[in-house]
Amino acid sequence: MMNAKEAVAAYQFSERSKSELIAASQIVATLYDYKGAEKAAAKRVTTNFLELFRSNLLLGFNMTKNMNFQKAADCVSEAISRIEADDFAGGAGQKLGDAVSFTTTPAQEAWGFLSEHGFL
Repeated sequence: MMNAKEAVAAYQFSERSKSELIAASQIVATLYDYKGAEKAAAKRVTTNFLELFRSNLLLGFNMTKNMNFQKAADCVSEAISRIEADDFAGGAGQKLGDAVSFTTTPAQEAWGFLSEHGFL
């Protein structure tokens, strides 16, 4: 069972992660526009950012023990693999969308807990 401190932490991790992943999916959608060396560099920068976001999701999991953060991190790992294979919108974009869905759940759960216990 969650307490108020855990609920606030889960909500914060969830909302920040969701924003990061939405921004990342928008960047991934632009990778089609690059060619040659620019494309290789854009992919490298994008995957580096995704690794950072994945680390934040794992931190969220370690702090809250909510498996949805772990599942979202797994989706980001899959998105990175798909970017490296030039499978952007259909592959990487879909996996990032899945990650957003997983990060939404802890925020909803935390909001429900905080509302139910009079914190909101």
